[in-house]
Amino acid sequence: MSRESLNVNDRRSLIFTIDRRPDPVYQVESQDWARAEHRWSHDEIPPELRAKIVELEQSGKPGAFVRFGGGDEGVYVLCEKNIKPIPELAGDDLVLDPSAQPPGARRLSPYDVVIRAIGGTIHADNGDAFQTGEGEYYVINCQAWGRFVQNRAMRPRDVETTKEVLLLLERLHGKNFLSMTPDEPDEVLPPNMPEAVEAVIVVNCYVLNLSRFTR
Repeated sequence: MSRESLNVNDRRSLIFTIDRRPDPVYQVESQDWARAEHRWSHDEIPPELRAKIVELEQSGKPGAFVRFGGGDEGVYVLCEKNIKPIPELAGDDLVLDPSAQPPGARRLSPYDVVIRAIGGTIHADNGDAFQTGEGEYYVINCQAWGRFVQNRAMRPRDVETTKEVLLLLERLHGKNFLSMTPDEPDEVLPPNMPEAVEAVIVVNCYVLNLSRFTR
């Protein structure tokens, strides 16, 4: 498991809960998931899952749970471009026969997170840069998950509130409210300043409620 993190000024990082529980909170920084070793080719993704992603992209939904066979284990698939600053419902489940995966060395495993990426550059702490292409697939297994800060008082309020909103909506409606990203702050123009400045510290990340993953 990777390090504990408080890095939320990372627009494409994943911060999430599982099993409908508010703690612990997990994270995968963008510099950790956008590496070449996590990129899968089109042919390595099962065709049923690719078709599901097309359906999600067209519907505007941010993702869905993909259940393996008749059990409760599976993976989540995320459409990065559909994660918005409002609570978004997951799409309907897809049932996938794990034995029908394309032949090859790489196969999806329970607790994987499959990302259908947007295009862009991600800068790592060490100065490396990773380029993601529009529509590329990245698969992150649970060994890459880290822990978001364990001390609740230290967590940025916007991230903590977003997480609680997703959990509350699921409890109220019985549906998986999957994702939301905190609003960016408005810029203000003080009367004695010629240019706009940021009113508060920017908090950018993807907050997810991966409730179908159980412990």
